[in-house]
Amino acid sequence: MRIAVCDDIQKELEKILTALGVYEKAHPELCFEIDEYSTAMEILDAVEKGKGYDIAFLDICMPEILGTDIAGEMLSKSPDMGIIFLTVSDEYAVEAFAMNATHYLLKPFSQDEFDTAMDRAVKKMMDCDIISLSCVDGVYRIRINEIVFIESQGHYLMLRLSGGEILRMRKKIVQMFEEIKKYSQFIQVGASYIANLSFVRKISVDAMKMYNGAKIPIPRRSSGNVQKAYMEFCRNEAMK
Repeated sequence: MRIAVCDDIQKELEKILTALGVYEKAHPELCFEIDEYSTAMEILDAVEKGKGYDIAFLDICMPEILGTDIAGEMLSKSPDMGIIFLTVSDEYAVEAFAMNATHYLLKPFSQDEFDTAMDRAVKKMMDCDIISLSCVDGVYRIRINEIVFIESQGHYLMLRLSGGEILRMRKKIVQMFEEIKKYSQFIQVGASYIANLSFVRKISVDAMKMYNGAKIPIPRRSSGNVQKAYMEFCRNEAMK
């Protein structure tokens, strides 16, 4: 489980890391990989370079930028990430929950309060569907929402994940789409791509721009249908 912790006050950062250690010890079935950041710019830079996380602890009031703004950037790349905000005031509670935050911890927090937040974040991660993929270099188990898009290259498929990793499979794109089309966020675009609409930053007549910077060409003959599917997806997401 990949966890990011960001707080500009060292003592607060250490308190979060200590609480994480207590939680991990109480849950031996879980394994944590933790990155700590003391400035907003550090974590934003890591995210821009493709670093992905399952759970992020973000202090809301930091000098350079609000934690809610950091969360917006992180969620744009990993929509199912569990965000836990930390602050000394409940001033930003409404904004935080409007972003579908997993939890909102007021400082100072107790271990029980911390554990409740972690329980929610872990449950959110576990509830996401996991699929097994037989790739060129081995079998991978990934969460379905980690897939940003899939590209057909010759006899292979290149699966590009939200964390920046690229998996290579020997399979036809029509076969792959049959396996994942039950997930409403996926759409086949032309003969060479499957896109996860959750990661679309911009859509135009002839291309989709993804949050990782990639562009997926849209064939002219299917442009209308692709744009219609995207608008339908956005409406459904807004109504959840």
